[in-house]
Amino acid sequence: MAAKKSAASTAWKVFLGVFLTVIAVALLAEFGLRWFLSSQMTKQFAAHSVSHTEGDGATGADPASEESAKPDVSFGAFPLTLGMLTGEIPQMHISTPSTLSIKDGVISGQPAAEVDVKGMKLSKEPVARELVTTASLPEEFLLATIQRGIAQQSGYDALGDVVITEIATNSASESVDIDFAGGLFKLTLVPEARDGQLTFTATSSKVLAWELPEEVTQQISSALTAGMQSQLAGQSDLRFDDITVLDGELKMTLSGRNINLNEMGQQYGELGAAVQENTPDA
Repeated sequence: MAAKKSAASTAWKVFLGVFLTVIAVALLAEFGLRWFLSSQMTKQFAAHSVSHTEGDGATGADPASEESAKPDVSFGAFPLTLGMLTGEIPQMHISTPSTLSIKDGVISGQPAAEVDVKGMKLSKEPVARELVTTASLPEEFLLATIQRGIAQQSGYDALGDVVITEIATNSASESVDIDFAGGLFKLTLVPEARDGQLTFTATSSKVLAWELPEEVTQQISSALTAGMQSQLAGQSDLRFDDITVLDGELKMTLSGRNINLNEMGQQYGELGAAVQENTPDA
């Protein structure tokens, strides 16, 4: 009887030892994989961001460096190792700092953003099953965007700088105030996310005591809408869910399903490249 108990005790100890060893190896693999992917994506995101800023020749008050451009990357509570076996990253949160730089109306780098992804397919075409992102767009970014839009619509590059000289966001009225020709006249727009689309509605438009022609306000609204769509959504099916007007910036939240990061706007170009370079061929 004693021999049987001793054998059973020994077997249990062996089983427990093997089990704990497997758990330890699994935990080490999980933490190692998280560290490796996070580190690689962070470095490559920063490198892409800096190279694009330098390549465009734009400089800002704080030029982007690889250290300042590094995002924060995390992978949620679901085991990353199990997800990798199924061919996708289960969860991912990326907080990107602003690397925005503007010179002579040329936008390079990107505003700050928070990106939440569920089900990132591991392939050279990174596709997110679900994606939600919130971008912070400062006034200087809005000004450069609308100046560029006006210049493109008119066919005269300098016209945007001459016509629109200042943009101010007003949290109290939840509006965007646009100054023309150094304040000679003003246009007030209210941004809204409606049925997944971004709209800007004019609530006030005056030249001294006269109302601006409707076609002028429509042109300004269209230029700003098109610029935001290109910068944030690109060719993807991202929907505009919410727009919050703060003093000094706009916060825009977009979401979508089965989103190819390579088809998203310029805002997320570095993100797509960083994910793509750290995934195996499909």
